[in-house]
This record gives sequence, C-alpha cells and structure tokens, in this order.
Amino acid sequence: MCDEHHEREAADRAWRLLAQLAERAPGAVRLASGAKDAEIDAWGVPLPAGVRQLARRVRAFRIAESEEYRLAPERGLASGGWATGPPGSAHLIREAGGDALFVDVDCTTGAWGRVFAASAAGVFHETWAYAAPSLVAWVSALARAGLAALRAADDEGLLLERLTEASRVMSYRPDLRGTPVPQARAGSDAGSDPELASVLAGLPDDALVVDLREVRAPATLHLPCPPALRGGYMEFQRRVGGRFAVGFPRPAQTSRSTTTGA
Repeated sequence: MCDEHHEREAADRAWRLLAQLAERAPGAVRLASGAKDAEIDAWGVPLPAGVRQLARRVRAFRIAESEEYRLAPERGLASGGWATGPPGSAHLIREAGGDALFVDVDCTTGAWGRVFAASAAGVFHETWAYAAPSLVAWVSALARAGLAALRAADDEGLLLERLTEASRVMSYRPDLRGTPVPQARAGSDAGSDPELASVLAGLPDDALVVDLREVRAPATLHLPCPPALRGGYMEFQRRVGGRFAVGFPRPAQTSRSTTTGA
C-alpha cells in the first residue's frame, strides 16, 4: 500500500506539471479530460496505481494541435509488430508515420514498465530508444522540459522544439549497441548474475540484448538485423519490466506495420 501511495503522489505531481505547462502555453499544449473509475474499468486493461491516478486527471494531450499523446489505454494494448513486440506487450502513447512511443507491458503479469520509442525512418529502422523509467516519469520529464523552455525564452516556438526533442527517438545519449547472445553468455557468470542468465537462457543465439539495469534514460538502442537472417527483421522485445531490451529475430514476411506486424 505504501508503494501505491507513492505512485499516486508521483502521478499527481506529473499532472500538476503538465497542467501548469498547458496553462502557460495554451496555444501549444491542450489537455483532454480525465476518466471516471467506471470508464477506466471498462477498458479491460489492469493499471498500476500511478497510471490509474494519472488517467483520472488527464487521458491524453496534444502538442501543436496535430500530435496526440494517449496516456490512457482506452483502445486496449497494441496488437503487436516489429516495433513494439508481441501482441499485448505495449501501450501506444503515440504512433505516426511508422514512429511509435510506447510503454512496456508484461504479457503475463500485466505490469507496466519502462517507456520506449521506435522509428521506422531511414537509418533508424533498427534503432529504438529507452525514453523513461515509467509513463509517469515520462510525463514529468516532458512537462519539465517545456516549462524550462518557457522560463528560458517564454517563446512557444522554442517550447515546441523542446517538446519535440523530448518525445523523439533521435540523438539520445548514451548510444548503446545490442550484444549477440553467445557473446553475452560467454561474458556472464550465472552464479553472480542470475537475472541476466535467466534472460539469456530464453533467447536464440541470433538475438541481441542490451542490459539497461544501470542505464539512465534517455538512451539510444541499436539492434541491427544479422546478415544471416536473409531479409528478416528484429522484433523489439523487453524482459524483466524493460530492464533488458531484446532484438528478437523473425523471418521475412511480405509486409509489416508497427502495430499489427501484418
């Protein structure tokens, strides 16, 4: 119960920051109303205390009219695809033009984890980002970035630039590359790191893994498709609440989308 109390408090702080930003820049940021508990229950998606509290305050917001960010899973969880992983493993915060910003959701437990992003554009086709440790943390960071921009210049043009930077995959540092599973196994000690050993045990040799346990967001993740896959692709999966990022090899198919893989 103590943890849930802290989650709700953090959600309320995030909401206050976002509301302050919308109040100070009404032409750039617009908030949608929150949801009632009965409505939240009807979505059929179990929510952690912090996300539920946030959804009560605001279900979505828009930046510059055209870019909508959905904080509440009113449309259910993503049906799966190369960018977001297996069906039901992600809540899409935003999707546009092949780019996706989403929360890792555990398919078995329903637990909500870290926020990631993907881009299907050009050289970023095999690039993802670890954007924030949680949805609530992502909202807080975005709102703080916007408020800092307003304090610096009180200019909505600069505000939009900063908000765009905070919600995109590109140019995050550190810049991390996936480690091939055989190499990761050779360098690991199962006795001293059972969590890593358990993750590696469930992966094929041509998968790639990034250990994010000590990485502070945001960070860029590179998971290139191995040449031996012959036209296949890497499905982006997560393990242990997003503490590990995985490039899971999949065979080639006729076409795919970020949400359905079809």
